[in-house]
Amino acid sequence: MLRLFLKFLKNPIKFIRFSLIPKIGNNFLFLKYCKESSTQEKEFIKKLSRYKINWQGSNKKIVLMQMVEDHAFCIKLSATAHQLAKQHQANIGLYSVETRIERGYYPNNFLWNNIFSKWFTEQLDRIYLAVGGKVLYRNSDVYINQKELNTVYQNIKQQLKTKQDVLNIHFENIKVGDLIYDTYLRFADKTTVDIHDPFFDQILIQALNIYFVSKENLDKHNIVALVNSYTTYTKHGIVARLCLSKNIPVYSPLLGYISLVHKVSKDYPSHINNHFQYRKLFKALDHQEELISSHTELFERRFKGVIDGATSYMKESAFSATNNPELNSVDWPNAVVILAHCFFDSPHIYRDLIFPDFYEWITFTMDELAKQKNLTILVKQHPNGIAKNDEIFEELKLKYKDSNIKFIDKKTSQLQIINSKPKAIVTAYGTAASEFSYQNFPVLAIYDNPFTSFNFNHLANTIEEYKEKLQNITLLESKQNKQEIIEFYYMHNFFFLQGRNSDFLDLNQYKGDTFNDAFLSSYLPKMDETYFKMLDTAVLDGLKLTEWESNICNN
Repeated sequence: MLRLFLKFLKNPIKFIRFSLIPKIGNNFLFLKYCKESSTQEKEFIKKLSRYKINWQGSNKKIVLMQMVEDHAFCIKLSATAHQLAKQHQANIGLYSVETRIERGYYPNNFLWNNIFSKWFTEQLDRIYLAVGGKVLYRNSDVYINQKELNTVYQNIKQQLKTKQDVLNIHFENIKVGDLIYDTYLRFADKTTVDIHDPFFDQILIQALNIYFVSKENLDKHNIVALVNSYTTYTKHGIVARLCLSKNIPVYSPLLGYISLVHKVSKDYPSHINNHFQYRKLFKALDHQEELISSHTELFERRFKGVIDGATSYMKESAFSATNNPELNSVDWPNAVVILAHCFFDSPHIYRDLIFPDFYEWITFTMDELAKQKNLTILVKQHPNGIAKNDEIFEELKLKYKDSNIKFIDKKTSQLQIINSKPKAIVTAYGTAASEFSYQNFPVLAIYDNPFTSFNFNHLANTIEEYKEKLQNITLLESKQNKQEIIEFYYMHNFFFLQGRNSDFLDLNQYKGDTFNDAFLSSYLPKMDETYFKMLDTAVLDGLKLTEWESNICNN
């Protein structure tokens, strides 16, 4: 404040023109998030207020709940935070997940951004304050000691010689390099990291602000649990890892897809179920033979084009009866199929990955296989990847146009590939690994992946091992281990839902477009007493399951 006053005294006109007016302008832009709630949103807030816990100043215990711009996740987060707050007899505090990377007009000034902007209530605040008592902080907040932050930033930058070094970045004793790497891929729309890109510096500085502001608030408040939508990217993952380092439990309420409520662990800081424990958990279950039998039948229906609960996110079955005529002339007995991933998804969603990103993985794979001139290498783009992937694959087609690599239509049916009997399948960690292994094909994958603890495909744990397996791809044989495939299928897709359909909240039809009045108009009528009873039961079942899982895994 004194520095600002001295600037004003030194040159009042320059201060008003270059300091005050831009800040006021920024705050007017901020005001667009303070608009009046719509009729639908008011009704949504009213329904959500059943989870309200009035703030008690004398009670220092707080369940920290994330605020994310998604009405569907707001429901899940609120129901879970409410149950945890009741269990801990705690208040519900809030933090906003959005950063200044998404909203570039946030001023990079501690006083203005952290104090003055809090005079205004954002639209998102009003929604979540139907449940929580206070907004404790925002990911857009600026850390007060920018000199300290800049020193850390400069030290990190000096140590970055290659993009591989990014993955080794730690803030104090907290690993954040993978979060920074994936954030760059996602928000820069790049297939790989460029440490010389000014936008990379923005992400690193933003990550440092998130880290120090989150740490400051965790030290200031008695946080007894964190409820987060995800643990990927810097905006979700940093506070989660800070909490874990302080032995604060972290919960991710997916309430559908592959789990109800997932409890994140230090050794596996992901919102995805801990696949390293799948086999141990399965062995602790009753009726194992019955589970294998019933889910074998369900799994095999997939090859007939049926979309089951595990693949309900797919727009259409990957095993359609359609035929791609361009593949009729392929020398299939000498063909290897590479099943690509979306370049912009978080590649480090699991614990580790032997390549820094999917672009490095696929180019390394194609370069090695292209050396074997007797092979035909077929590359299939991920059918559900974002549109930007098309542009990258056009570049790859040009790069490999004079090789034995052929890029095939991303809508090509997996069934056609199976019936054509290629020599082998290569994927980083795709769902297809279990499907093609079940059809007795040798499948090569890399560490880490959801089926690491099972033995139904060939797993490369290092780049050197991967290179050796690629060079001998024609010698790989099918593992012929169907029972383990069904164990994986059940554990990964069904067990953590406790008998529920993966879309039991009826959200898949909206395809993630769930932060608007159109969604509310359609979904609000479903939110009756029966709905909330179902939701609360699911949350309680999910929390009980996390305790059972911990007991089994720790014994």
